[in-house]
Amino acid sequence: MEIKKYKTRFSLISSGKNSEEKQVFLVATIEGIEVFYYSGYRVSPKNFIKKSKENYIEQIKKNTFNKDGDSSSTINARIRELENASLIVYEQNFKGRDVEFSKDKFKRLLQIQLNELDEKEEPGGMLGLQFFDAYEKYKVESKVSDGRRRHYAADINRLREYGKTKKNPLTFENLNILDYNKYISKGRASNTVVTIMKRLKGFFSYCKMESIIKESPFDRINFASKIGTEIYDEPVCMTREELSKLYNKKMPDSISELVRDMFCLQAAFGCRVGDFVRLTYDNIQDGTLVYFPAKTRGFVNKVVVPISNRANEILNKYKGKGDNGLIMPFVHPNDYNEQLKLVFRIAELKRKVIQFNRDTEKEEVFILHDIASSHLARRTFVDILCQAGEPIHVVASMSGHSENSKAFDRYRRRPEQLQKEAVKRSMD
Repeated sequence: MEIKKYKTRFSLISSGKNSEEKQVFLVATIEGIEVFYYSGYRVSPKNFIKKSKENYIEQIKKNTFNKDGDSSSTINARIRELENASLIVYEQNFKGRDVEFSKDKFKRLLQIQLNELDEKEEPGGMLGLQFFDAYEKYKVESKVSDGRRRHYAADINRLREYGKTKKNPLTFENLNILDYNKYISKGRASNTVVTIMKRLKGFFSYCKMESIIKESPFDRINFASKIGTEIYDEPVCMTREELSKLYNKKMPDSISELVRDMFCLQAAFGCRVGDFVRLTYDNIQDGTLVYFPAKTRGFVNKVVVPISNRANEILNKYKGKGDNGLIMPFVHPNDYNEQLKLVFRIAELKRKVIQFNRDTEKEEVFILHDIASSHLARRTFVDILCQAGEPIHVVASMSGHSENSKAFDRYRRRPEQLQKEAVKRSMD
């Protein structure tokens, strides 16, 4: 592929050492691939001038200094030096050439151009990044949903708290991942711990790919045996009959009636509660619901769900009653989940549900009305369609999952009717 596209910008990335100042990074983008190069300076966000219409550094404000005493003129000279060196490397080695672009090669050539190549590995990695600096960079640079980015922020805070229990500051070299796994296991469910450790493993893989480190501590262990694997019970879902029983049950007051109708409409749409409570009539087009899931926006196509007769009844019932064009006067999600348990009790949904507690290694019995939640509506949507024998890829497209998604598999039960028929056919 002939390399033609090139641009540079300068960006601020949070520093673990100093929360008030951020690191200044050159970001060179060649054919859509971003290469980060640390300038060696930190500045306060209030002391940089943005490019028009973009939140990127044009230059540092004149007559300002960072906490290390470096002047704006010194930092601006470094910015221009990096900008010019990057352009020279691009034009002399990549522009117009039919070669495969390599981040590592570009960084090395840039170091040579700047006379900054050190054959000895610097503490903290090739980029000179310390552990938390690198994690902040990972959080900013990763192409993930906002929800996943918030998880990264929580991971960083959790690691900082863990670091306070140690004598020395946390580094790539002294982080004992098995000790950290033990630390976060206190008071957390096993699946949660495994998920946190998987994200940490992803961070180390990123650091290897970016040449920040040469080896990941996860390379030396068997993750499944030392950390564990996620194990999920068969999902709790409502049957079609239970959903109809709930919908047809007369409620004693308007709030209970609204909560019941919210649940039944969500179960007809199959969306997450966060997406559900923001739906407006603009999302209703030609007898279908159309929306982009907030959790995975930018990673999946739009979701289209045909509107059922029951859903139409509920929509017509609340038409014009929601604020700002909302399809109904939604109850806040927190109140919604609390009220659902009461509504399920009123509807006398008393089916016993058996689940396995991984921590106690014992079976536990619950009553359906005690574990009712907004997420039950989403699982019920998926399960009813799957139990009816609808094609998996069709159901997944309406719930916003990919067909082979592990998460999607956790939304549906085993084919109950097929199991009954198998026993009747073979055993009776």
